[in-house]
Amino acid sequence: MNRCFFVISNAKAGRSRAGAPARLHDYFEARGLPASFSTVDGCDWNAVVDAVARYDDVRFVVAAGDGTLRLVLESLWTRNLLEKCTVAFVPLGSANVAALSLGLPRSFESALELAVSGTARRVDLGLLNNRHVFFIAAIFGAISSVTVGARREWKERFGALAYLLSADRLLKHNYRDDGFTFSVEEGGRSRRIHSHSMVVCNHLNIGGLRPLRRILFDDKRLDMITLHNTRAWGLARAAYDFFRGRRDSRVLRHRRITNAVCRLDGFKGHVHLDGDEMQLGSGPLDLRVIPHAARFVTWTSPAH
Repeated sequence: MNRCFFVISNAKAGRSRAGAPARLHDYFEARGLPASFSTVDGCDWNAVVDAVARYDDVRFVVAAGDGTLRLVLESLWTRNLLEKCTVAFVPLGSANVAALSLGLPRSFESALELAVSGTARRVDLGLLNNRHVFFIAAIFGAISSVTVGARREWKERFGALAYLLSADRLLKHNYRDDGFTFSVEEGGRSRRIHSHSMVVCNHLNIGGLRPLRRILFDDKRLDMITLHNTRAWGLARAAYDFFRGRRDSRVLRHRRITNAVCRLDGFKGHVHLDGDEMQLGSGPLDLRVIPHAARFVTWTSPAH
């Protein structure tokens, strides 16, 4: 196949391997593979458009963390290039939740080999306010304080376990008095929900532990999870219900959405979107799925 590569890296990636940029250059040069190397901001998008016209497969190899992967997908979407390009991931970030969830290899060499020669599959993307793309999840409320507040040095040392080490924020949280109310409108129906945390997943299977409720990245829908525990120890039940439960419980509710408008009342704080943190402005919150929007190289079968 006539193929070229745009290699996107991030020097600030949390667990960046020593000498990774040079090793990337050496890999493509040794194999005579046409490749361009840059950051997301430094990418020559005119060159991408020209490559699309010349090559059968224009492949973005993202050698960075989850946040950079999200930015690449969003950049391709805003430029109407998602349908024309393939995206592959070489995890060099702090937590690499996307790699854990999709079963991608953690070794630099194995992940790079898969990124270059692997077969792409169609995957869904989430879309927030018709502007921000996410591949993993959009997280609101108390749970977001854990993902946002995890110390960088812990993430660099312990990876995804750093989020567990930051769970003391949830133990100290005032669940009875500190929460928010939102109304969800979808398909002409409206529901009003009070919660302290909302997670809108595209896919989220931690460390290969797959929820029985089947949160899939290619089912053309998003999964909205809301938590309703009033005490800290209720989180253990919520975690059990998330992975082992199939139905709603007193502490966890699960809805599948394709296009929903939410109106938040009393929400404070930031939104954690994959590896990025952002402030949520006022007004309605539009959440929708972009079905089979991206061609992504992954080992995980769509059937799982």
